[in-house]
Amino acid sequence: MMLEASHPLQSSRVLPTCGLMIATALQAADALIVNVALPQLERDLGSGVELGAWVITSYLCATAVAAPLTGWLRSRYGVRRLWSRTIGVFIVASLLCSAAPSGATLILFRVLQGAAGGVILPLSQAILLDIYPKQQHGRMLAVWGAALMVGPIIGPLAGGIATDLASWRLAFVINFPFGILAIWSMARVRFAPDAGQPRPVDGMGLVLLIVAIGALQLCLERGVGRSWLNSPELWAEGSLAAVAFGALLYRARRSGFSVFRLGVFKDINFALAAFYNFATSGLLFVTVVFLPALAEGPFGYDATLSGFTIVPRAAFMTLTMLVVGQLIGKIDYRILLTSGWLLMAAGLAILSKITLAQGIEWMVVGSTVQAVGAGMLFTPHSTLAFSTLAAGLRTDASGLYSLLRQLGFASGVALMTAILRMRIAHDLEGLPEATGALVASLPRKIVATATWQAYCECFGVMAIAALAVVPGVFLFRVRGGDPPGSSAS
Repeated sequence: MMLEASHPLQSSRVLPTCGLMIATALQAADALIVNVALPQLERDLGSGVELGAWVITSYLCATAVAAPLTGWLRSRYGVRRLWSRTIGVFIVASLLCSAAPSGATLILFRVLQGAAGGVILPLSQAILLDIYPKQQHGRMLAVWGAALMVGPIIGPLAGGIATDLASWRLAFVINFPFGILAIWSMARVRFAPDAGQPRPVDGMGLVLLIVAIGALQLCLERGVGRSWLNSPELWAEGSLAAVAFGALLYRARRSGFSVFRLGVFKDINFALAAFYNFATSGLLFVTVVFLPALAEGPFGYDATLSGFTIVPRAAFMTLTMLVVGQLIGKIDYRILLTSGWLLMAAGLAILSKITLAQGIEWMVVGSTVQAVGAGMLFTPHSTLAFSTLAAGLRTDASGLYSLLRQLGFASGVALMTAILRMRIAHDLEGLPEATGALVASLPRKIVATATWQAYCECFGVMAIAALAVVPGVFLFRVRGGDPPGSSAS
């Protein structure tokens, strides 16, 4: 679905592009906007730390479930109505969150907010690809990716300022003016009608999809830092996800599945890019989670200094993405991707060599090198993912692409946290006191040293993983430095 031809010149795209960037940053920011306000939120609503975990997890789970449904929703309602209604629901849910009288209602409203947010990202990406010609996709996806990266940076900052000025409730109200602006930016854009008929509703498939993705995402999010052996909840969620996914695949093979199109994975470029999107997201997000925890734990830094360890990486990654966007089509994709993965591995290798004497220096340098590498990956991956797909498949593909990014975040943190716990236990294994709850009574220096070593080992494992996927970049079907599909544009 392209802008109608009567919309002339590049200037007609500026306002809607700004609206797409605002909505993208807004959705990404809201995943973390209440993080810094959780202590006040828990006190005001009379709940413990469990509420804080559910406030974040409920949003992420709903986002993951809704993302793959974007293509089907667009075919049913059209891009204009879906955009305005999705942003509208997001705004209303945000205002309801700000007025929530209890923890239970807040979680309910966060689910509604996350469901709308799950549609915003893939829909904004698909619209961006629709309104720009193919030869400009690389540059615009770089701008879109930068907005996606800016969101998690400004989210905690905005939430902290709002909480200090008033309360945690103001952090949700912030969404109102920006959401209205995102809707208004699309008001004068004329879209050509969607081709084809709306796909019929597959009710059973829809239920299976919601159960499968919801249970898996909940299991991964709730499993961080917890032992599977002693958690019936995690076993139940994992089993439910496995059964639902199995039933979903069986149904897709026997009678088809109309909510989203699994056929997009037949495109080799999309399938490969989706895998790399999953891997990149996991390695990147684990580092963002691990560094502040390492800084505040074994190194004993305060919260401000710990937070500073990830600020340079965010700035350099955003800048790198914008620069790489200008290089798309001028440099062979395989050169960009290989260089990016090698820098990712190098940054993680530097982090694996962190010393107790020079912790902050190694953290900033290693994290920044990894972030520059990641900045070289996101735009080429996204461009290649949609380069050989038919225009009618873009929204479905965007939803699945966003889902895999979300699952990469959750899976990476869950897996590496489990490895971290095992390595800490292994490093303390020789100590007779290091059994059960008595670990807390060990001298702090001993525990801090074991924890530091475990983090270094985890970063080393991640560096090896980054190197292991490098050969796969040569499987992409590209021709030199030319943008894939440029001959058809």
